[in-house]
Amino acid sequence: MTKWTELKPGQFALYQIHLTADEVETINRTGSHNSVPKQAAKLDIQCAPDKEQGGRQGKEQAAEKAWDAGFYTHVANITASNLEDVYKVGNIGPEENIERLAEMHSVSVGDVIVENDCCGERYVVASFGFQQILKGE
Repeated sequence: MTKWTELKPGQFALYQIHLTADEVETINRTGSHNSVPKQAAKLDIQCAPDKEQGGRQGKEQAAEKAWDAGFYTHVANITASNLEDVYKVGNIGPEENIERLAEMHSVSVGDVIVENDCCGERYVVASFGFQQILKGE
């Protein structure tokens, strides 16, 4: 697996939360998304307010908790010019700009993008734009 420090110039690392077949089966059997901590965290991130909307816990705090819990998987390296371009490439291509490392869905709310050019700064995809995840907070 590529570390963000090994990315080529202009590449961004994409991290997503994916459930295993056993985790999906647990949710189906129990009827509760909260029965799988990874899924509960994913929903917390998606439902948390963006920073501009206020609230007790925003997307960046929810994503940081999921990151620290090890719920994210490095699924791809995307060659792009900026975060908005990562979103575009991750949704509509071109495919040659995506180095797939694992199963990947289109870039969406709750995914984390690591920017190599800025010392590994992490951003969670928000409802509108991106929220920086602060390290050590």
